[in-house]
Formats: sequence, C-alpha cells, structure tokens
Amino acid sequence: MLFRIAIVVIGLFSMGSAIAQTKADYHVNEGDKFFEQMAYSRAIPEYTIAAELGAVTEHVTRRLGKSYMQIGKTMEAEQWFASAVKFMSREPMDMYNYAEVLKSNGRYEEAEEWMDRYLLVSSDDANVRRSNINGFAKKLSQDTDRFTVRSVGINTPFSDFGTCWLGNDKVLFSSSRNLTTIVERRAAWNDQPFLDLFTAERGSDMDLSNAKVVEGDVNTKLHEGPATASNSGDAIWFTRNSFFKGRKQKSQNGISRLGIYKAYPKNNGWGNVEQFLFNNPEISVGHPALSVDGRTLYFVSDMPGGYGGSDIYVCRDQGGQWGEPENLGNSINTSRDELFPFISAKGTLYFASNGHPGLGGLDVYAAQRMENGMYKSAVNVGAPVNGPKDDFAFIIDAEDKHGYFSSNRSGGMGDDDIYRFDMLAPLDERYLCTGHVIDDEFEIPVIAAEVQLYDADKKLIGTAFTDANGEYTFPVEKNKAYRVVAKMAGRYDGQGHFSTENIEQEQITTRDVHLVADAGVWMRGAVSYKDRLGFIEGMNISVVNTSSFSSEATRSGSGGDFSMRLQTNEEFEVLFEKAGFFGQSVPVSTIGIKQGVIDLNQARDLRFEPIVLDSAIALKFVRWNSSSATLDPLAKTELDALAERMLVNPQLVIEICVYTDARGDVTKHQPMTQKQAEAATAYLVSKAVPKERLVAKGFGSSRILNRCVAGTECSDEEHAVNRRTEYKVVKVL
Repeated sequence: MLFRIAIVVIGLFSMGSAIAQTKADYHVNEGDKFFEQMAYSRAIPEYTIAAELGAVTEHVTRRLGKSYMQIGKTMEAEQWFASAVKFMSREPMDMYNYAEVLKSNGRYEEAEEWMDRYLLVSSDDANVRRSNINGFAKKLSQDTDRFTVRSVGINTPFSDFGTCWLGNDKVLFSSSRNLTTIVERRAAWNDQPFLDLFTAERGSDMDLSNAKVVEGDVNTKLHEGPATASNSGDAIWFTRNSFFKGRKQKSQNGISRLGIYKAYPKNNGWGNVEQFLFNNPEISVGHPALSVDGRTLYFVSDMPGGYGGSDIYVCRDQGGQWGEPENLGNSINTSRDELFPFISAKGTLYFASNGHPGLGGLDVYAAQRMENGMYKSAVNVGAPVNGPKDDFAFIIDAEDKHGYFSSNRSGGMGDDDIYRFDMLAPLDERYLCTGHVIDDEFEIPVIAAEVQLYDADKKLIGTAFTDANGEYTFPVEKNKAYRVVAKMAGRYDGQGHFSTENIEQEQITTRDVHLVADAGVWMRGAVSYKDRLGFIEGMNISVVNTSSFSSEATRSGSGGDFSMRLQTNEEFEVLFEKAGFFGQSVPVSTIGIKQGVIDLNQARDLRFEPIVLDSAIALKFVRWNSSSATLDPLAKTELDALAERMLVNPQLVIEICVYTDARGDVTKHQPMTQKQAEAATAYLVSKAVPKERLVAKGFGSSRILNRCVAGTECSDEEHAVNRRTEYKVVKVL
C-alpha cells in the first residue's frame, strides 16, 4: 500500500514538474518574442516568471542581463550577468557585457578582471581593447577641474535629454513627460511614455526654464527624439520612429526603426515635414547634427558596411542634394555604439560611445578635424561630465565655454536628465602607458616594484610603484619613444620599450616588464626603425658561440625588446635578421663577467633600415680625386662597414654608383667614374664579398643634381654636390 502511494506521489510530482516546465517554456518563448522586437520592458517580466518557475538557464540569464542593460538598469543587469558567466557554456560576450555593467556600477577593478578574461578568448579589435579599465578610469576620474556641472530647472521624473541650440535664447530637447495626450502611451523598449520634442528658454546663467511642447506636425504618437536646428533657425532636423504621412513604417521583422525628418516654421510651430533621402525602414537613421554652415549633416546609422553597432556618418551638400553617406572611420567608430554627434562652431566633433575606453556605459568624446576632412582619435572628455552611468548628447557654444549634456547618473530627477556645464580649460589628448611587472621565475605579478619611465633622450619622466595587482600606469604623449625600467631587490632591473606612434587608435599602450633572477649574465636590448619612430617586432636574434659554434635564437617582442641568458667566459656573435630589413652582426663577450646585464643598445646602434630596391644610399666618405681611382683610408673604413653589411645580408645584390661634376672635359668623366666604381667593388671583393653580388657603374657628369651643368659658373660648394658615391640594392636573391 505504501509502495502504491509512493508511486502516485512520484507521478504527481513528475506531472507538476512537467506542467511547471511547460509554463516556463511558454514564458521563455514570450520573452524571446518581445526581446527580438526590442520590447525589453515587456521581455523582462516574461523571463523573470520563467526563472521563478525554474528556467534559470544560460539563455534566460543572458537575456535578462541584456534587457536590463538596454533600459539602463545596470544593477539588475549585473545580477543576471553574474549568473550568466557561471555557466560552462558561456559566450565571450557574456564576459564583455558583465565587465560593462560592472564598470557602469563603478566597480572598475572587477570590470577589468572580466574584460581581461574576455580578451583572452576574443579576437576583438584594438578599439575595444580595454583591459586597463581601472587605470584609465583612475586617470579620467582624477581630472575633474576642466568642467563645472549643474542640473537644469526643467528636469522631471521622466526622461529629459538631447538638447540642441534653437536661435539665440532657446533649446530643443526630447522628453517623455506626458503633456500631449490624455491616455499615456508607453514604449515597449523601457516602459516609458513616448518621447516628444519640447522647447525651453535659456537664461544668462545657462539654466533652462519654461518647457513647452513643440506645436505643429512634428510630434506624433511615436517617438520624436534628438534634433538639430539650422543656424538661421529656418529648419529643424529630428529623429522619429519610421512614420510618414500618418502611417507607421516597420521593417520586415516587425521593428519600427528610426528615421530623420526635416520640418519648417509653420504658424506658431513646425510643419511641412519631409523625409531624409537615406531613410530606410530596414535600418535606423537618426541623431542628426548640422555643421554651422548647414552644408554637412552628421547622423547615426546601423546601415550595412559599418564597424558594428551604430556608427556616425556624414553627408555633404552637393548643390542642393545630399551626397552619399560616408562613414567617419575607425578613429571614431568602433564595433559598439557611437551616438549623439555634435559638431562645434570650431569644427570639433563631440559624440557618445560605449566602444572607446571610458568610465561607464556611454561616455562623451571629442575629436579634432584634420585638414583632409577626417578626424583625429577620439579623446574622452573626462569627469565630471563622464561617470559610471550613461553620459551623452554633449553640445557646446561657439566660444567653447558653456553647454549642455545628458546623463542618467545617480542623484538626478528621473531616468535621463539635462545638465549644464562650464568648460574651464581646453581639452587635451590623454594617453596612458600601463602594464604589469612580472617575476619570470614564478610567473607572478610583482607588488610594490619601482617603475621608472624614460624618454628617448634617457631623461627620467616619472616614477611609480606597482599596485596590489602588480600594475603601473604613466601618462604619455603621442609620437614619442619611451623606455620603462622596473626595479626590485634580488632581481636584475627589467626594461621594456614602446612608442606612441599609433597610440591615437587605442589611447592606452600596454607594456609588461619582466624581472629575472639576480644571477648569471643576461644580454638584452631593443630593435627599432632607423627611418621612423617605433620598434620592430618579430626580428630574429641568433646568438652563436664563436668557439663551439652552438647557437640559440629568440625574437623581439612588441616593443622590439629581446633578452637572453649567456654563458660566462665566452665570446659570441649576435646576428639580427628580419625579412625586408638590412641585418647586422654584433660581437658580444662575457669573458671575465660572472654576472650582470649587457645592454646592447649602449654598445651598438640597433636601428634597422628597410631594404628598398633601387633606393640610393650615400657613401659619404668615399671621395675621389677627379683623375684617380685610389681609395683613401677613410673611404676604406666606410667600405669595410659596407662589406660587413653584405656578408651579414648574403641575399643582396648591390650596384656601386659613382658620379662627378660637369667641370673639365666631360668626355673623360664617364670612363674615370667607371674605374672608380670598379675600384670600390674590387675592394669589397678583397673583403670576401662575392663578385657576382656587385655591379659597378660610373655615370660621369650625366646626372647633375643642381643647376651646375657644363658651361655654368658655380661655386666649389655647388659643384661638390654632384661628386658622390652611392650604392643601391638592385636584387634580393
């Protein structure tokens, strides 16, 4: 009897579980339907019910995290992403999103940890490499003396954001305050009332007052969002859900995308609404911003062919018609979202992004326009404009002194609020070098290590100590070369080199420094370009013992650095080779040295030239008497160096070229320069350079570099310019 009851109980339990599962599946499906329609406020309760019924799956936790993230509730998003990243089958983007919400909640160290984990399993591009969230945030957060920030008087518990200048004393802005209808309409995205356009009066202190809904045909039953106005005030451009001539326009998957619309003064309001040429129900086009002259329109779109998310585009006036949209490139756009562009009177582009290194979700960035029409790298404007939450819709007056931005930061009136600011100092370009000091023996970070930063002239720039994570951070300038030296008792000083030649693309340079045990002899150095700034990665460095002929090899790292432990009381030849570069050989001796560090940069010039076919390289000290093919001792010394280069680079075939001036009997010039070129090649052959790798050519006075042709009176200095000996690589075997 008890057995039969047990069967019944088990059966009932199973049936109850099945019913609960069925209900959970129903709510998951409903949540998915709303999520795909971007109706996040409606998706959340469905997924929540499913979770309460036991469906705490990777799919549900991820979508709850994303939904809360989309509506700006980052604390709730953090809770669900914390669950999502615990699943064994988690996706890389789960870690990325978790890092993002942690950052938005001001938990920078934890955010950095999860961004590091994300980067280990992701092939993400350089624009979103933000593994140094904590260091960058510290720098930006400390720089708080550039702006003063205050709230404005028109904020409400609803969403208020996105100001633009309207004439001399007004602004346009968007708000979800419900003043236009009796029945409150709410958006499925965030359960807020629909947005309309409003005006507000601007006081002398930049405060805003007397908010009024825009009259006319601009506001509809859907969203009207960020706007811009012509400088003359004769037109406004604004964002709206795809809606024209009283009809809602949806994409094929049922989503109401965004479009740009233009309106003109009509009675006491705005009307005669026109669609932007590039509106398309399948993509979003919005957030317009006009240049001062009205001939350039900036906007945001997720159209195909961008870098990901939403990008900033520009259209230019071509005789009354807008030209094709142009993407502003990867100095501005990232694989995430770029929004709310604004072009200042001085040509600076301000915009919001969650793809560049920053303090929170959306941060405000500035980019200077270059002469070619493109923009320099985006610079984070820093605190207090930016903070852990979303900061966006930045506009500034013609004097670059006052303006407005929007934010959902804590302490405001509602969802989004408008803030006024005074800019007290101009923006500068902020770049950082960060890294870890690592103990090579134990492969662990070194805490409290002293780190010194030197410039290319060996001048000490700054000193720092590594934190609890073994990390250091220095502010640096672009287009410079630096050396980082780390010091710790019981370890040899470690060093790393880097340049900021291309730092504009990333804002942060990461350079780790390794410390080795204070024992034995170590050789180290860094290889760099001779013709430009920067260090050479991937150069092969071979160390050959000249007694035993045994060899070891290593490759230079990202900062051109290399290091290798050497045997004591031995002599070595160190060979540097990389395809496309002239190699070289450096002798190194450890005879009489039991321990220490041999820094090759102090002994030899480790800058390397690229091999360029048919590019002339001057032999400055190979000089000839006009009637002689005899080499003087100084010329032989320079040819000795060339012979060494040829032996180290056995793949090269070179041409020795000799030229002279146009004085005297020009018919004798070519035969004499030919003899001189042959004398130079013969000397190289005597130094073991194979004859078949040498070509001798005398050009006489046939290639004059200045005005001093035959019959022209010139000074000795002018004639001397034309007397020269060069070589060039004509073939690579």
